Amino acid sequence: METAMIKNRYETIYPKLVNLFSWTVDKRVLLSIAGIYALGEKEFDARRLREVADALKKRSGLFSPVRGQFHPLISALLDVSGEGAQEMADDLFEKQEILHALGFRNTIHSYLAATLLSDEEGEARREAIAGKMLYDEMKQRHRFLTSDDDYTFAVLLGSQAASPSELADVMHRYYQDLKMRGFRFGNELQWMSQTITYGNASYEESRSAKASEIRDRLKAEGLKVKPLHYPAIGLLTVFHVEQSQVERIVETAKVLSEMKLFRWYKEMALSAAIQSVLMEMTTGEQAAHIGIAASVEQVLRAQQAIMASSGAAAAAAAASAGGGGDGGS
Repeated sequence: METAMIKNRYETIYPKLVNLFSWTVDKRVLLSIAGIYALGEKEFDARRLREVADALKKRSGLFSPVRGQFHPLISALLDVSGEGAQEMADDLFEKQEILHALGFRNTIHSYLAATLLSDEEGEARREAIAGKMLYDEMKQRHRFLTSDDDYTFAVLLGSQAASPSELADVMHRYYQDLKMRGFRFGNELQWMSQTITYGNASYEESRSAKASEIRDRLKAEGLKVKPLHYPAIGLLTVFHVEQSQVERIVETAKVLSEMKLFRWYKEMALSAAIQSVLMEMTTGEQAAHIGIAASVEQVLRAQQAIMASSGAAAAAAAASAGGGGDGGS
């Protein structure tokens, strides 16, 4: 997708989201939602999204994690995944209950993970069990880092390896290797160590080297690479991003960062630029040769959702500490 078209879509969609969900929703969440439509194939329809949002609110309790800041986000994820507002809302809660029964806590992250489960009940249960087994193995290796914000990738990646223990070992090895290459340790690096295993549960040192090379290329172009970009860089590594595609990421990031929308959130402009290229890579030969194109869109949604929820949580923490709100639009 051309940079000018992406910019135009953001400018068109974002004001409609503000009108739909009001200014009370954290801007980072709204920008993430705008990206879901601006970078995706499903056309934004405010009335259709409102129907999904209303169905979700009707189905959830007053203190449900899908209320408040994350209500619009979950609504958008459901909206782009299918048709039938009430049915999708009901399915989400049924899938989340499968996860909850296995020991996943009732948080926004278990609902995000639920959006990734199969629509077939038996398969959904198998995926949920595999996700829980992988999560437990991850918890053993990174006791303090691993929390409910790892549910999404655990569910997504749990079914790709015969041994959850071996896959968790590979993730841990990537984590240590990437940390040695200058990536900042923490939750985002753990997510990166997870996404970089996508499509190949075996350890490949070349992936760590490639990820470091991509980061350095972006930084050399004057872009500020932050931990929130780590999971997406992991996916660029998985899909063997080429120099011409990195150049397009740089061009798009710089154009978007000059927009008024991204004035205070330039890091999200880079995220959007990376994801615009990733969305195209998932439909080409780069995806076909490793056979994972069918589900990679789910990975992108998961990464975007986690990024948004982390941003909103940081904003809430800053506000409660007296740090004030966001700096305008």
